Amino acid sequence: MKNLNNCISFFFLLCINIHVAGQFSKPIIITGLSNTVNETSGLIFHKSELWTHNDSGNKAVLYSIDTVSGDIIRSVEIKNANNRDWEDLCKDQKYAYIGDFGNNSGKRDDLKIYKISLSDLSDINKTSIKAEIINFTYDKNIYPPKFTKKHNTNFDCEAFIAYKDSLYLFSKNWINQKTYLYALPKTPGTYTANLRDSLDSQGLICGADYNPNTNTIALIGYIKGIPAPSIILILYDYIDDNFFSGKTIRYETELSGYQTEAIAFKDNYNLWFTNEKLLANNQTLFSINIQSKNENTNQLKLRPYSFDTNISNQELHIHFDCPSKKCKTKIKLFDKNDNKLIKKNLLFNKSNKTRIIDISDLSNGDYSIQITYKNHKITHRFVN
Repeated sequence: MKNLNNCISFFFLLCINIHVAGQFSKPIIITGLSNTVNETSGLIFHKSELWTHNDSGNKAVLYSIDTVSGDIIRSVEIKNANNRDWEDLCKDQKYAYIGDFGNNSGKRDDLKIYKISLSDLSDINKTSIKAEIINFTYDKNIYPPKFTKKHNTNFDCEAFIAYKDSLYLFSKNWINQKTYLYALPKTPGTYTANLRDSLDSQGLICGADYNPNTNTIALIGYIKGIPAPSIILILYDYIDDNFFSGKTIRYETELSGYQTEAIAFKDNYNLWFTNEKLLANNQTLFSINIQSKNENTNQLKLRPYSFDTNISNQELHIHFDCPSKKCKTKIKLFDKNDNKLIKKNLLFNKSNKTRIIDISDLSNGDYSIQITYKNHKITHRFVN
C-alpha cells in the first residue's frame, strides 16, 4: 500500500454483566529502520528475530531486523514467489505465511498466500527458500465484476493471522471503514474466501497478529484522511474463532500521518509495530504496552479504567470507573444495522460512577453500545 489515505465487541445475553477495561501506554520509538525496508508492511517475531518485508513491486524477500539499530541482520529470498503486493506476515508453530493479497484497485484475481517453513527461515545458512502456495478469490456472488476507481472497494486486504487449522483475513474497507473477517485453510490449494463477520473498526486495518499465550488479537491501521491518526484494536475474550464476539478496545494513538501497517506481539504485554516511509515520517520501529506488568500471563486485563453495563427492568445501567475527578464521555447506541438510536454526553466522577438510560422503547433484538473517553472507544453487543 503506497497511498495514505466501534469495534463490534462482544455478545452477551440479557441481564449478564459486561466488563471491559483498558488504556494503553503511548507508543515509544525504538529505532529508525534501514532504507532497505522503507515500505515495511508485515511483522512476525520468531526465536528472537523480528522479520519484515516490503510491499508491492519490491523483492520477494524477508528481512531480519536488528531491534536496537534498525539495521538488516540477514535476508531470505522466497525463490518461487513474486511480490505483487505483499501486505502482511503471520505464523503458527511450524510455518510462516506471507499475504500477497493487497488489492487497492479491486481488480486482482490472483490473490495468494505463500507458506514457508519456520525451520528453513531460522536456518542462518539459507539465503533462499521455497514456498507452498495458497490461492484464493472472493465469493463471486458478492465480488463486483468491475470497479470504477482505486480505493473505492471493500475488497482490499492487508492483515491476517494463523489460528488453529485456518488463516483468518481482516479486510481493509476503503468505502465503509469496517473490516470483514474471512477464513481460509492452511493447506495449499485454490479456495473461495467467504465472509464470516464484520467489525466497525472506523478505520483502515493494515496489519494483525495473534498471541496464543493470551488468546489475543492485535489489529493496526489508520483513519482515512488527514491527519490520519494511527489506530490499534485489541480483541480478546472471544469464543473459538468468533473473534468479534468478545471484548474489543479501539485506541487512537498520538501518531498522525504515520502509515502504520505492521504489528507483532513481542511478549504478552508489549507490541512492536512499524510504519512505512511517508513524506517526513521515515520508517520506524515502535513499541506499545497494553497490559499491567503484574498481571497473570494467562489473562489480559487492560488498564486503568473499566466500563460495565447491565440491563434490568428496561433500563441500561452504565458503570464507568472514572480515573479522575470528572470524566466526560460520549455514549452511542446502535441497532444491528449500525443505525444510531441514542446519543448522549454523560459525566462520571469518583462519587457517581453509574448512569441509567431508558431503553423501554427498544424492540427485542441485537444492539451495540459504544462509550468514548479521551482517545479510546469501547463497544460491545447486547440483546434486548
